[in-house]
Amino acid sequence: MSVLPQIPANPDTVATASLDTSEGWMPYPLGDDVIAGNPECQMKVLRTVGTTTAKKIAAFFTAQPSKFHWKFDNDEAFVLIEGHIAVTLDTGEVFDLKAGDAISVPGGHTGVCEVFAPSRKFTVVTSGQA
Repeated sequence: MSVLPQIPANPDTVATASLDTSEGWMPYPLGDDVIAGNPECQMKVLRTVGTTTAKKIAAFFTAQPSKFHWKFDNDEAFVLIEGHIAVTLDTGEVFDLKAGDAISVPGGHTGVCEVFAPSRKFTVVTSGQA
């Protein structure tokens, strides 16, 4: 996985981005976590630092049809904007998500993500530590 830039450098500034412009997209390689397909994941980061949390990432994320392992190191919440994915957690719970659905997963879980159709989401990751 690539190192994320500190955007914005000052956590007390407002960041904006558009899902539909080409500027700012970065590859998000999954390496050996890919089980099937070619996810061609990309990320457009809005924020990697917060004013009240030790770690906070707010970003757009895209993926093509594929299947890959995912580790929820921190709390993660996202809204699926387009597409269809399923998240199977280590608990055995399966969450089938379509455009407009949201999920919030507490840190510490692992799972498998299966992307059935080209998907785009908006995600926020926080450490929960002040």
